[in-house]
Amino acid sequence: MTITEKRKGTIINFVYYSLLAVLYYIFVKYAFEFIWPFAIAFIVGMLLQKPIRFMAKNSKVPKKVISVITVLFILCAVLGIVVFVGYRLVLEFKSFGEFVVAKVNNLPQTLASIRDWTLGVIAILPARLENSLSEFINGFFANLIVSAEENGISGIGGELSLEGFDVSSLMTPLGGIISSAKRIPFILSGLLVGTIACFFVTADYDNVVSIVKRNVSEKQEKFLVETKRLFGDVIGKMIKSYATIIFITFCEVAIGLNILSLFNVYKGGYIVVISILTALLDILPVFGTGTVFIPWAVYSAIMGDIPFAIGLVVLYVLITVIRQVIEPHLVAMNVGIHPTFTLASMYIGAQLFGVMGIFILPITIVLIKTLNSEGIIHLWGRGKSDGVSAVQNVQETEPDGTSEG
Repeated sequence: MTITEKRKGTIINFVYYSLLAVLYYIFVKYAFEFIWPFAIAFIVGMLLQKPIRFMAKNSKVPKKVISVITVLFILCAVLGIVVFVGYRLVLEFKSFGEFVVAKVNNLPQTLASIRDWTLGVIAILPARLENSLSEFINGFFANLIVSAEENGISGIGGELSLEGFDVSSLMTPLGGIISSAKRIPFILSGLLVGTIACFFVTADYDNVVSIVKRNVSEKQEKFLVETKRLFGDVIGKMIKSYATIIFITFCEVAIGLNILSLFNVYKGGYIVVISILTALLDILPVFGTGTVFIPWAVYSAIMGDIPFAIGLVVLYVLITVIRQVIEPHLVAMNVGIHPTFTLASMYIGAQLFGVMGIFILPITIVLIKTLNSEGIIHLWGRGKSDGVSAVQNVQETEPDGTSEG
């Protein structure tokens, strides 16, 4: 192949994959919001087929009746859990929000405490150096305290004051929240349609699959079957693994804070909220429990609560050690994607598609990586089948390790 032909091939491939990327963007950005209820219904129906077929085989009840009963049971169980747990969490988060506002109100006093602690630390330095640093620190914190008070973040009256505060910086996030709130009716209607579709898809799953198979070629059918198998395997294991890690981290944080509270080291509350937020943050790449515990421990030490700061450090070390031990065994979805690329995909997905993109783009990348590794698609490197061919070629070489050519 000549250089010109290689360049033409490169340009054609670039245009081809760019077109696929544009179609993917259009689909997720504009079409997915209309079909996601049916996508969820199909996934739920697919996951329920094994238990439904087992029950239908071992009983005289028709499969469609079992499908309806199963979906109703799962729906009632999910709604019950959401209502019960959601009610408790709303109360807890409301109280936690009031606690955070109270802390923000005391920001000038907190800054003053940090200033005093910093001045105490540098007191061991030589007098001339101490005086220079003290002058700089006093001026720095004085500007911060004045800025906080002028912006209306003060503890006067025990309420959060925003007089003089420039709210323009909040318009973007507030606009996102308001925009999301406006979509609540659309989301609720989608959930209702998806729930109804679950009954139809679960009961007539075999007919739906046969209709799809009749309208595609044999090669396309094989591709869809393999993609479905890998999707269910990879995504199922990913969800199971990270759900287990979230649960374990939640239990570790909750038990640890309760033990510290039992020994009167931790005098605060909101253990459930803190455990949930820490567990959710722990599954993010690059971030982790240290994002919560390290600043919290430093703040506690500065405020003079040394026992609690030590307790937080010990708890952080224990959680980190346990995480390092259990994660290699639990995270079955680890398909060789570096955490940096995972974080980048989450960020890019959020920028392109909003909150939904945080999950959709990483899952898409994991699925593409798995399909390529299995040799079903060929985007880069060598797939599974190529690797097998390579091994066979090596085995067919001469005994001294060289080929006949």
